[in-house]
Amino acid sequence: MKDAILFVVTGPSGSGKGTVMHAITDTFADISKVATFTTRPPRPGEQPGYDYNFVSHEEFLQKVADGAIAEHERVYNDHLYGSPSFDPGKGPDRLMELDYKGMFKYEKITRNLVSIFIAPPSIDELRRRITLRANEVNLDNRIRNAVEQLQYAEEYDYIILNDSAEQACAEAIAIVRAEKCKRDKAQRVKLIEQMCRSVNA
Repeated sequence: MKDAILFVVTGPSGSGKGTVMHAITDTFADISKVATFTTRPPRPGEQPGYDYNFVSHEEFLQKVADGAIAEHERVYNDHLYGSPSFDPGKGPDRLMELDYKGMFKYEKITRNLVSIFIAPPSIDELRRRITLRANEVNLDNRIRNAVEQLQYAEEYDYIILNDSAEQACAEAIAIVRAEKCKRDKAQRVKLIEQMCRSVNA
């Protein structure tokens, strides 16, 4: 059985994480998107159960108490975000959005984590993207959080500078494809060895 890969995507609000993650799941049908939990309301176009599991504050805290949420924190000083409990080493390859704190936690419990950081081309562009969103609040908090997230970008396996959504998606797809090939190397070596033995038999 193949070891499952957990692909983690991190980036500031407005960096384009959602677009990149949709490109990955649209390309790789065998990757299961893990929907994390949040107490914020859905934005236009977001799909409950895919982008996030949208729950009330009370439901969120109950899931934490029940152990259904493995790690969580309050982001932007207004909403709670958390990731579900699961064994990242079992089952299909998975894709999950986490901040750097969550990435570090999952890095400790799985040897097959591939981390991808999505960065904006500039803070001014990030500010523009955030202000274009409908019903977006706490702009200053989001910019401060963006700077905090960016300071940990070097800890990731890959950094994608999202100046072009098309290029960013292409880079992410290439990363996933390469990592899946790397994971499958041992299995392919065995197949090649069998080929050689069949010729020499």
